[in-house]
Amino acid sequence: MLLPFSKNQRHTILLFFFTVGFISLCWVLKTLYFIHEIELAPHKKLLLFSSSGLGLLIGGILASGKSKFKLSFAFLLYLIVSFLLYADVLYERYYDSILHIELLSQANQVGDVKDSIATLVYKTDYWYWIDIVLVAMVLVLFYKKKDKEKTPIRSLTALVVGMAFILTAAFYPLKDNFSDQYKVALTGILPAHIHDLSNTISKKVEAEENALQQTGELKEIRKYLKENQIYQKSSPYYGKFNGKNIIMIQAESLNTFPLGLEVKGEEVTPNINKLIKTSHYYPNTYLQIGHGNTSDAEFVANNSVYPMAERGIYKQYPTNDYLSLAKVLKGEGYSTSATHGNKPDFWNRELAYPKQGYQAFYHINHSKLKRDEIIGMGISDESIFKQMVNIYKEDKKPFYSFIVSLTNHRPFEMPKDYQFMNLPDSLTGTPTGNYLQSIRYFDQALGIYIDLLKKENIWDDTIFIVYGDHYGLLPKDKSEVKKLLNVTFEEKSRFNIPLIIHHPKQKTGETHDIVGSQMDIYPTLTSLLGIDRPLVQFGKPLDIERKGYVGFAYETTRYSFYSDDYDYIASHDGIFSSGKCINNETKKPVNVNACQKGYNKVLKDTEISSFLLKNNLLPQVFPQQ
Repeated sequence: MLLPFSKNQRHTILLFFFTVGFISLCWVLKTLYFIHEIELAPHKKLLLFSSSGLGLLIGGILASGKSKFKLSFAFLLYLIVSFLLYADVLYERYYDSILHIELLSQANQVGDVKDSIATLVYKTDYWYWIDIVLVAMVLVLFYKKKDKEKTPIRSLTALVVGMAFILTAAFYPLKDNFSDQYKVALTGILPAHIHDLSNTISKKVEAEENALQQTGELKEIRKYLKENQIYQKSSPYYGKFNGKNIIMIQAESLNTFPLGLEVKGEEVTPNINKLIKTSHYYPNTYLQIGHGNTSDAEFVANNSVYPMAERGIYKQYPTNDYLSLAKVLKGEGYSTSATHGNKPDFWNRELAYPKQGYQAFYHINHSKLKRDEIIGMGISDESIFKQMVNIYKEDKKPFYSFIVSLTNHRPFEMPKDYQFMNLPDSLTGTPTGNYLQSIRYFDQALGIYIDLLKKENIWDDTIFIVYGDHYGLLPKDKSEVKKLLNVTFEEKSRFNIPLIIHHPKQKTGETHDIVGSQMDIYPTLTSLLGIDRPLVQFGKPLDIERKGYVGFAYETTRYSFYSDDYDYIASHDGIFSSGKCINNETKKPVNVNACQKGYNKVLKDTEISSFLLKNNLLPQVFPQQ
């Protein structure tokens, strides 16, 4: 009886399946390692299914003929997807998300933040790369042992089946409402990225189709936001500071926990502590950043709209029309400016700021700013603060000055001459110690700034705001923070950023325990100024009697929220009833239905924000303005 395959053919087939199996195993193992890092349960069968797809794709390339080019191409494919996986690992560590296709436009900024990226690399990350050498060895073995016979049918079959496996994993089990992490845990990064790409394309088509429905939707949105605006006039401070200057400092990487903290009897933030004693302080304020990070924080604080953009607002919608704080104040006769000590094109600010209503943008290349002191990514905070006081003397009054601080930026490694704290050996040189030194520098620069404002008689005519943009230390640092400072740094405390608002001539401080967010800054200020016009604001003034609330579109599972009464932790599967509702009084889980109202709010607000941004409709909500 004749066997269907010769001995050499059987050897090649066995070698083919061994190679496919080995590549699939390597890929599934490092995918499982990533899923372990994001603390989710993997779906092992689906992961093996999609990983086999990658193995078959590479095997199909090898089986198409004995060629060094095809061998190199097969290895290059595995290397590229390995780089993609590791890029997802680093991005997840900072943004709580995997990379999206829209983010490719930001690749030119990697050089500006390379030191920050370096801090996201862990010592154990060699596990993401150890398989590269092994896969290379197996591919070379296949090349050397394979016969020279071409098997186009076998090759094509492997390629088609491999692609079918990956596409099936991308579209059959995955759903749009699943979180990025949950998609990866189910089927791996390749199906997750394919599903994301498909979703991005379909959303663009859907946006064009929905344009016809805008008129009806705007009517409902207008009614909803007018109801939201009623709260403005119920503040005891409504209109009390009409016509006063506004200086708003967005403090880079400033968390709440360093405020009031002492290390060996030494205050980390003596000047901020002093400011709090004569200001309104909101210790339960939380970030609401998106993929634009710092730039999205400033967008939210100045627009009170969710930053619904995969690339960040300034990248995705830089030339939209807005009803921002600066634009509204410009209409009220204010001179407006934004200041950032980096390059003007960093995060597209040069293009985005005019549409935000800033008449002037002071940056490292501006003729009115001297590069007299460079620390890290740009002009130092102290130098910026000093130079801005001189500019205020020339500005038309009243003025709105928005400043994004820069020196306290990751990796928080301050030059020796700017390390003002005497830290114990246990903290010196650690990420936590470096962060405290950086915070202390910002605090000292801020103190100098306030003293100069007082000296130039600007302070008493100014509403002065300081708030943090996002967390500084990373989730990986939480055990070190706990050990060295006895400070809890879990997700909720990590998202906690300070907000301080000093009223003109205020002498006595007030602490407000209400849960708030960066979204509430803009409506709080328009209430203080008494601006009586309908505005697109999803936040509310923080000085009124109400229940505090902050919803999340990014950084954690979408549609989670914190409030005075309940915290809701949304499920990765996107189903409301799968989430967890925590009573903030008892700190214990309760029936999830207690969180239904808060969930509905963040769902509605994010959908409206997305609709208005995609279709550039913010000014058209109230067209009479």
